Amino acid sequence: MPITRRSLLIGAGATGLAGVVGGCASAADSADASATASGSLDSNASALPTPSGSAPVSTIGADVLVPLQLFANQALNQETLFAFGAAAVQTSEVGEMLRIVQTINQATGNPAELNTGVFDAYYDGFGAFGDQLAAAAEATSSPVSKRQRLQRASMYATLQTFFVLGTSAPDRELDIAQVCQNRFDQAVALYDPPPTKFSVTTSYGDLPGYFFRPADNNDSRPTLILSNGSDGQNIEMVAFGVFAGLQRGYNVAIFEGPGQMLTLFDRQIPFTPDWDEVVGAVFDWVKDQKGVGKVGLVGISFGGMLCARAAAKVPGLSAVVLEPAAYNAAALWGDQEAVQSVRQALALPVDQQQAAREKLNAEYLQIIPSLPKETQFNIAKRGEIYNIQTMLDARAGKPTSDYFGMLEAMLQFDFQADYAQITIPTMLTANEGDIFFDQQSAQAVDFLTKVPAGDKVLQRFTAAQGTQLHDQPNGPTAGQEAIFDWLDTHLR
Repeated sequence: MPITRRSLLIGAGATGLAGVVGGCASAADSADASATASGSLDSNASALPTPSGSAPVSTIGADVLVPLQLFANQALNQETLFAFGAAAVQTSEVGEMLRIVQTINQATGNPAELNTGVFDAYYDGFGAFGDQLAAAAEATSSPVSKRQRLQRASMYATLQTFFVLGTSAPDRELDIAQVCQNRFDQAVALYDPPPTKFSVTTSYGDLPGYFFRPADNNDSRPTLILSNGSDGQNIEMVAFGVFAGLQRGYNVAIFEGPGQMLTLFDRQIPFTPDWDEVVGAVFDWVKDQKGVGKVGLVGISFGGMLCARAAAKVPGLSAVVLEPAAYNAAALWGDQEAVQSVRQALALPVDQQQAAREKLNAEYLQIIPSLPKETQFNIAKRGEIYNIQTMLDARAGKPTSDYFGMLEAMLQFDFQADYAQITIPTMLTANEGDIFFDQQSAQAVDFLTKVPAGDKVLQRFTAAQGTQLHDQPNGPTAGQEAIFDWLDTHLR
């Protein structure tokens, strides 16, 4: 079936497989998906137990699901909300965020549609403030002030990293990702105590990680392995469990797997669906450390999909949280015509597969230049995690030359069978208004056939709680309270 402009526009509205909300949908697409997600959670999961104190699914309208409209453009707004909410864990500052947003909007006029100039203004606005903070960190003699400034500077570089492929200089992707990582390294070196940096050996090469301990570490403590998603940086993990875990006396390990952070941007290793090998290596290292008791796993955003395989196959884990839950990446890609074409082609003889590859790629390259800038960015951003050619093309300012290969890689990320093999206590989370994982969070509960009813929970995060949208960007504290309250019952 030929690729069409319409199918790609639809695809751009549903390409959100990311770790953090990346704004892969238009405002209209977001409203439709929000309403669908809200309804699906209410109808498909009402019979499941929820933790005490959880609020019912909100009936709030899709038009007010977004709690704060910093930008008229949905993509910029949704990603920026994560940094705004991160003020709760001192990795951003509300006043700084408001000033940066104001500066960007003054420069661009705050349009709803993105162009290269808007991407540039966003990149430059957060870059200028982050650079000022990094310089101020060097100027202070206070380790507390230095740490806090570096954390915020790293967070603002995260936003630059996310949108750099849309700017006039997309080849800066590796450089800004390294800036983000260097600031994080400097900041966490000032923690008390600082985390232990470690590395684990896998078939994808040595993978780096950080092991955080509370200041008092005399006892055998509950321990969490946190798995990031597809486009988040290490600094964002502070809000996704490091801060909350340390407050509660947990050890916390984070790591960079294939397809994540500098493993992707520098070493050019794309994602693997075999996340059990990655988590298994981290688990083995963690268990060898002093003061480690029961170990739980939390997968965030795309990591919530990947960690289903780890939960099914890594022995020794005591509990898992899939935040939010999902199970099939290709089913979330809006260009289903092309997805099905690739799926069918892969069943053909090799020569026919090659002909289908060339045909689809030629059609894609003919259509993509006529599509809006934001659509082109979305496909590049969401595709680079699967296919290095997509990343290299995007950095060169070109559309991917292997759209077929990108979708071919994506088809491997199907974890429905893995859910059916999970036996440990499992929490699935689902956010009202999640335009990315949509109905899959609620549907995934039905696949947990080997987890006893009392050990599986669907935790709904809603607008009524202030925890709506993918990964509750403005409710990190409330989200972590619900998750850790549940984890405490299984890890202590």
